[in-house]
Amino acid sequence: MKVFKYLVLTIISLLSILILWINIKLHSINNSFSDKEKDISLQLNFLEYELKSNNLGVRMQQVFPEGFVFINAIYGLTWCELAMADSLNGPKIKERALKEAIFAYNAINSKMAKSNFEKKLDPEYGIFYAGWKNYLLSKILSIDTTFIGHQAIIDSFKYQCNVIKNTLVTSKSPFLQSYDSHSWPADMFVAIASLSNHDKIFSPLYKSEINKWLNQVKNKIDPLTLMVPHKVDSRTGELIQGTRGCSMSLILRMLGEINSDFSKNQFDLFKQNFVTTTFGLPSVREYPKGNSGFGDIDSGPVIFGVGFTATIAMIGPFSMYGYEDLADNQYKTVNAFGFSFKDKIQKKYLLGKLPMADAFIVWGRATGLKNAPPTNVNSPWSLTLKFHLISLLTLTIFWAIFFLGRFIINSLLS
Repeated sequence: MKVFKYLVLTIISLLSILILWINIKLHSINNSFSDKEKDISLQLNFLEYELKSNNLGVRMQQVFPEGFVFINAIYGLTWCELAMADSLNGPKIKERALKEAIFAYNAINSKMAKSNFEKKLDPEYGIFYAGWKNYLLSKILSIDTTFIGHQAIIDSFKYQCNVIKNTLVTSKSPFLQSYDSHSWPADMFVAIASLSNHDKIFSPLYKSEINKWLNQVKNKIDPLTLMVPHKVDSRTGELIQGTRGCSMSLILRMLGEINSDFSKNQFDLFKQNFVTTTFGLPSVREYPKGNSGFGDIDSGPVIFGVGFTATIAMIGPFSMYGYEDLADNQYKTVNAFGFSFKDKIQKKYLLGKLPMADAFIVWGRATGLKNAPPTNVNSPWSLTLKFHLISLLTLTIFWAIFFLGRFIINSLLS
């Protein structure tokens, strides 16, 4: 009996510590630019070590169908965002950002990366591979077009832009294939964002094609949400699966760089259908309000309707669309439940066991560096009060059950 009592006491104590830890972490974020930048650098240090010394790309490929390309792309893109936001350290940050982003590009451009995709597709290796590769190039060139070795990067970028455009012109669907007979619209938005970025860096070439493509997309929206669908027929572009939080979070990020009017329309609809609170804390649904479904490899776990991937991935888009307060509160929630650990060298979440989450978190945070700090008119406590009260109630119930059970057992034995 004593062993059972101590076991229960240990479990309740650990749960209590866990709940208290989460509540405290919700208020532990400093919003100054320098602190954010330092924090982001620590997260990038963790990803750099894992990529270069611990075979992270291969490990992620074993978990996700596009894991190798995805983790390298986001790592490189985060360095690009950091360089474009930083003005204090200037050349120092830019030099390292270019070095790391080009490292990521070279990894994506390798035979090993290409081996995970089908060369026979149009464009070669599919639009997921072609799109992310070209989008990373667009961000590298957004930092600088005159660095050592720039001409090879520029040539590759311009060539791939033309390949994407020419393939799109001959396609019956606005959504090219990522794999044979499989099309996910989010992948196409990444590719089109690279064309849009081309026109911002160099002489405009693709405005007409982009506008035609947008008109086609508007004719293929999900009738339930009036938003871009998650998956479509690879031949016709007709809907197979409706709007989902995981893909829409990425679409919104890319759409913000493609077209301001359509992106504002889709973001407003997203806020109505997907942005919510869970136990008082900000969260993003995986399925539209009033609908439910299960998690998968794209969404991660779906708990109480909340999409794991969507909630993390929206930190960046919230900043892009001017909702810096919402981005900040979303990050505080992710930071608290992610059980972050950091030292003088690295910062990681969930003991570093899910680096893809680390990558999306730091990419989103780096995006927000370009914006002004949040100007919350509310006290931080007012934003988390409901969660604190729920936590207090939970702790009260735990300990009440323990002491009541102990009292009943002692009464029966006496």
